[in-house]
Formats: sequence, structure tokens, C-alpha cells
Amino acid sequence: MSWFISYELIDATSPAFAPFSAVLMVQVTVYQSVIQSLRYVGAVAAGVAVQAVLGLSAGPDLISFALVALAALVISRWRVLGHQGPQVATAAFFAFATYTSATSNSDQVRELGQIVLLVLIGSAVGVAVNVLIAPPLRYRSAEYGIRALAQEIHDLLDAMTPELGEGAPGADTTKGWRDRASRTGSLITQSREGLRTARESLRLNPRPWARRRRRHLTFQAYEQTMEALVRMISQVAAITRTLDQRHREDEDPGSDTDTSEDTEDSDGSDGSGAPRESGGSGDFGDPEASRGPVAEDPRDPEYAPFLRGYSTFLSSVADFTEVLATLDEDHLREQADRLGEAAGHLEECRREVARTTDDHGLSLTDPTEPYGVLVVEATRLSEECRYTAEVLSHSADEPAAEGR
Repeated sequence: MSWFISYELIDATSPAFAPFSAVLMVQVTVYQSVIQSLRYVGAVAAGVAVQAVLGLSAGPDLISFALVALAALVISRWRVLGHQGPQVATAAFFAFATYTSATSNSDQVRELGQIVLLVLIGSAVGVAVNVLIAPPLRYRSAEYGIRALAQEIHDLLDAMTPELGEGAPGADTTKGWRDRASRTGSLITQSREGLRTARESLRLNPRPWARRRRRHLTFQAYEQTMEALVRMISQVAAITRTLDQRHREDEDPGSDTDTSEDTEDSDGSDGSGAPRESGGSGDFGDPEASRGPVAEDPRDPEYAPFLRGYSTFLSSVADFTEVLATLDEDHLREQADRLGEAAGHLEECRREVARTTDDHGLSLTDPTEPYGVLVVEATRLSEECRYTAEVLSHSADEPAAEGR
């Protein structure tokens, strides 16, 4: 369409500007298509204007080209133009080439104006395609982002709980958990971008379905859920750091813990209560084995039993995130109920962890012991899960309230 208008109707000298602009302006969402078209037309107009002013005053020579390039590069940094800023220089250079090929001042002005006109035609056609023919609706992107974050938490906790249930994991294991928890930055960025795209796909979208979604879909609830999951990732990362830090402290040459070879050979542990990787942790509690690493650890015989209880709590968090990993707006009411039940069970497990620390007199204030951090992060995880369940439950009730 843009080629037909520019070539057949206008008989433009460079009709390719129009279809190129049309293709460039077909964006992911209608809103982005409109915004980027305005910015693109503004950038091209600015570049052509720079050439028109400097070309008419200085003439088509090398000095004029240098001044055009300098002015265009300065204008391209204008924040209003956004990602279309570089188009200022591109348009200015095309305009310079067109300007130098014209034979008279009137031809030069006409050719420069034609560039802006062709860009306007192409941008209008591109926006029209997005708005009238196939306006994309990507509200599910918000759900996909939440699912991805919840699945990442679930998978990590699902890998941790069996090891913690057997007692104190080895140094290589805790380091692997810590490294995995620290590699979530790109996933968080992608999830937030998906939420932003979902919001924008409803703006300026003329489809009736989009209007219904604007009434019933609460993106605020999805945003709150996503940010809660981001905080949960941070809390799980703190747990993995705490578990791994215990091994790092044991490996510190300045530590007063006995890590002699006699200790390692006699009880199968590295002196910290954690079994060596070669021996695994599955022998704990075996009556045929020598006394387990927890009983032989005079520094902290309660560490592995505490972790067994803590693994039950983390398993309940994994169950909660497993529901979120299948989030579906069409079944939100049912899933919100399941999340509420899971959050209640999770809180019971957290209380059990707190009772364990009280019953065994474990210090929560000693910075050299891991219990304080682990209990605090358990409390935070429980609060985030309860908060998420309440947010989604309220969101699930909103359509029914509006329908009355």
C-alpha cells in the first residue's frame, strides 16, 4: 500500500522510503507502534530540517556536510526521540545526498519535503496495519513472567530440600545452590519486560476483547505478585549464601575449628558437621555406621537436625510456587484458593522451625551461627507467600464485584 501511494500516486523520486517506514513501524503493540511512529517522524523531520537550514545557507560542500553531521548527532541525543534518535543523523545524510543531486533551490526544497512526506505515509500505513488488521494482544506475557519466576524458585528449592532433609550438605552442593540463585538477573528482567508488554498491548487497542480485559484484568495484582517473587528470589539467595558461608568459614585458615586429618578419618566429616562429598550425607542415622557427623561435632550438634526441619519448610514454599508456576487468569479463583491453603500450611511449617530453635536453645543473635539468618528469611518468605495469596485472591474477586 505504501509503495503504491508513493510510486503510483505521488511519483516520488525515492519511493522506497515509504514501505521501509511502514515495516519499521509495525511494533509489538499498538501503543508502541503509535509512539515509535511519532518519534520516527520527528527524528526524520529534524534531520531533514538540519540539512535544509545548513544546506541553503552554506551550500553542498564538505564543511556543510560536517556541520550537518555534528548538528544531527547532537539532536539525536534528545531524550524525547528515544530509540529513534539515531534516525536524525540517518535522515540528515540521506537528505544531504538528495540535496546535492538537485539542480535548483526549488527542486532541493521539494526533494527534502518529499522525504518527510514519504516517511509520514509509511508510518501511517504501519500504524494502520497494527490498529485495523491485526492489533496484537499480549496480556498473557504477564502470566508467563510470573510462571517463569515461580518455576525458578520451585526448581531450586526442589533440589535443595532432599539434601537438607538428609542433614548438612557438602560445600560443593551449597556452592552450586548459591551460584544458581545468583544467576536470576536476566530472568527477572525478562519477566518485567513481559509485564510491561502486556500492559501496553491493551493501550490504544481497538479490539472489543481488549476493552473487556482493561475492565477485568488487574495488572497491578500481577505486578505485585511479580515483585513479591523477585523478593522471594532474593530471600532464597540469602539462604543459599548462609548455608554456603558455613563451609567458607570452616575453610578459613584462621578458624579455631579442629579440621585435622585425624578428625576427618575418624568420623567421616570435615570437622564442621558436614559429611565429605565422597561419603555423601545418606549415612546419617545408620546404626551400622560410626557416630554421625552431627553427634561428633562438638561445635554444633544441632545443625543437621535443624536443617531437616528447615527442609520441610522450604518444601512447603516449593509447593506454593508450584501453584504459581501454572498461573492462569481463567482459573484464578481456584488457584487463589489453593495458594491460600498452601500459605497457611507454609506458616505452620515456619512456626515449627521457630519452635525447634526455642526447644534446642539455638542462638538467633550470634553472627557466627546461621540460625538467625535462616529463621529471619523463613519469616520473610512466609510473609511474601501470604501477601501474594491475598493479592491474587482479591484480584480474582474483582470481576465478580464489577459484574453485579
